[in-house]
Amino acid sequence: MRLTVTPHGVESAEPAGLSVSFLFPEAEAMNANVIMSFCHYVHFFNSQEAAQPWLAQHPETFLLSLDDAHELGRYMNRARYGSALDPV
Repeated sequence: MRLTVTPHGVESAEPAGLSVSFLFPEAEAMNANVIMSFCHYVHFFNSQEAAQPWLAQHPETFLLSLDDAHELGRYMNRARYGSALDPV
């Protein structure tokens, strides 16, 4: 897999069907530390079909396109860090 991301969005991704798993916000693990709430649940899959076994074993997760994952990350960071993200 190859992925190039900027603060403005996904610039390129190979293969084209890359998806990202995320943890539902109401999941108990979401309130744990970043490793428990992000690293253990957020994975890249080269297709939606490839993600199905993971999603079946982890019902507290869901799948996003790369663009949607980027937008969700921007939203979550803005909500969490506010103006600290503004350019200096």
